[in-house]
Amino acid sequence: MSRQRAVVFDLETVPDLAAGRELIQAAPDAADEQVRRTLGERYARAGEDPALAFVKTPLQKIVCVGAIYAERGDRGPWMVTRSGVVHVAQRPERELVQSFIDSLSETPSPQLVGFNSSAFDLPVLRYRAFAMAIPAQAIHGGNGKDYWYRFGRDHLDICDVISGFGASTRPSLAELAAISGIPAKIGGIDGSQVEAMVAAGRLEEVAAYCDTDIFVTYFLFLRFMLVTGGLGLDGYTASLEHLHQHIADRLSKRPHLTAYLDTLGTMIAAIGQLRASPGNIPKAEIAQSE
Repeated sequence: MSRQRAVVFDLETVPDLAAGRELIQAAPDAADEQVRRTLGERYARAGEDPALAFVKTPLQKIVCVGAIYAERGDRGPWMVTRSGVVHVAQRPERELVQSFIDSLSETPSPQLVGFNSSAFDLPVLRYRAFAMAIPAQAIHGGNGKDYWYRFGRDHLDICDVISGFGASTRPSLAELAAISGIPAKIGGIDGSQVEAMVAAGRLEEVAAYCDTDIFVTYFLFLRFMLVTGGLGLDGYTASLEHLHQHIADRLSKRPHLTAYLDTLGTMIAAIGQLRASPGNIPKAEIAQSE
């Protein structure tokens, strides 16, 4: 039996102020706040507060890694084998990066799935491996996958692909989730708040936010598979049912996933109703002229 694996991932990052000090040649006694502001002045747009400006990808460091590992056999339904989020208060950044990259060497080599991951998450992994001299063969073709080829399927960046690689406006994760009936950015948290949350020591909240993002991305992955023919309706339904059970089994320790359990129940019930009353499914009518 042939087996496929997929790894859906998301990173949370903050500016690397140690590297920033080197870059701007800051005085040894310069406060972190001043280094951050001076660094931000390089990248701030007109009218933007430099202290809040996004710092370029090479100068980001990873504070949290979230991933869902799934597999299927003979093009059947996808089943989540494990999922989780780890942050730097639990393990040093080097270990986060090394262990995630090493997990991509498990067999069979997985498809990598993310959202805006070609532009951000995957390059950040490369830069951090480079910065810390971490062997990273698995993200550089060592596992037989070409994650850097933008138009392939070894790495599926849903944002990039669904927009026709920029031919149309790229959606945000929240926008694509909204049109799919999936809750996202629960509690109003988004990536722009992560830096302040980390500075305040709120890493568990950052981890919960990252966790919800990987589950949203996995939802979108299953929907993408359905609409592009990678899953039939039976396989899609079975994949949702398995995901429902995976979340239910872990809800006591991850209560922030409650909304997704409810959403899955609604989706599965809706599919069941369509199957029970196929005549209710609207069909296109073609007007014919005499």
